[in-house]
Amino acid sequence: MKTLKFIKMHGLGNDFVIIDRRKKNLKINESIIKKLSDRKTGAGCDQIITIDKSSTNLVDAKIKIFNPNGDQAEACGNGTRCVAKILFKNLKKRKIVLKSAAGKLIAQKNKNGTISVNMGKMKEKWTDIPISKKIDTRNIPINVEGFTNGFAVNIGNPHIVFYGTNLNKINLLKIGPKIEKNNLFPKKTNVEFVQIINPKKIKMRVWERSAGETLACGSGACAAVYVGFKKYNLKNECKVILKKGSILINILDNNEVIMTGPAEISYYGEVDI
Repeated sequence: MKTLKFIKMHGLGNDFVIIDRRKKNLKINESIIKKLSDRKTGAGCDQIITIDKSSTNLVDAKIKIFNPNGDQAEACGNGTRCVAKILFKNLKKRKIVLKSAAGKLIAQKNKNGTISVNMGKMKEKWTDIPISKKIDTRNIPINVEGFTNGFAVNIGNPHIVFYGTNLNKINLLKIGPKIEKNNLFPKKTNVEFVQIINPKKIKMRVWERSAGETLACGSGACAAVYVGFKKYNLKNECKVILKKGSILINILDNNEVIMTGPAEISYYGEVDI
């Protein structure tokens, strides 16, 4: 039997089990993922992230992101900040480059302790999201009472964003999985419901693909602000209010998105596998 060491971390309650494999390359399979992510019998988390050695000096480390069911996710904003916090300390750097399935992610440590990540360019083309047929991605005809039609985007992973007013009343447990698994989305999708407080502040709830409702979602916050900026008169710099705090999102002129927020270590642990 082997012992697997891990770090439990979270970004605004969006929690992760992080496994650093740079020195010891332990194989992670679906059984281990399910064991670790179970909230009653394991450490419990929204996603598991592995850190691996980079094969080039241009990248500080590689990451892989796994949902509790074993599926691999392409991107995770809160998780990227958590990994960045570990590497800032390990490598004694204030700026690092990570390689994920979504591409390169650049993270920077700020003086106030928050972490900023350039999440890359937002994509709107239907084939990039992807959607199963050519359709107006800014006007997806999925009807949710009290909300506008969806706006679909990709920021390394797929999202559909709905703007409305009855954020607290929506039954996300019922509606979330239906939209996530809609036939329009061959790779399923993350789902965000958003309410505008003012042009520089929004509230958001999120249903994450293969994970369910989570307390926060970094890439979802990026998608929500981008959609609001493009369609609902939000400012290009906007605060996203979540259940455990807030994330600041900045949309650049070239459609790149900068996400800034906290990352916290909960505890260090180990488990027999």
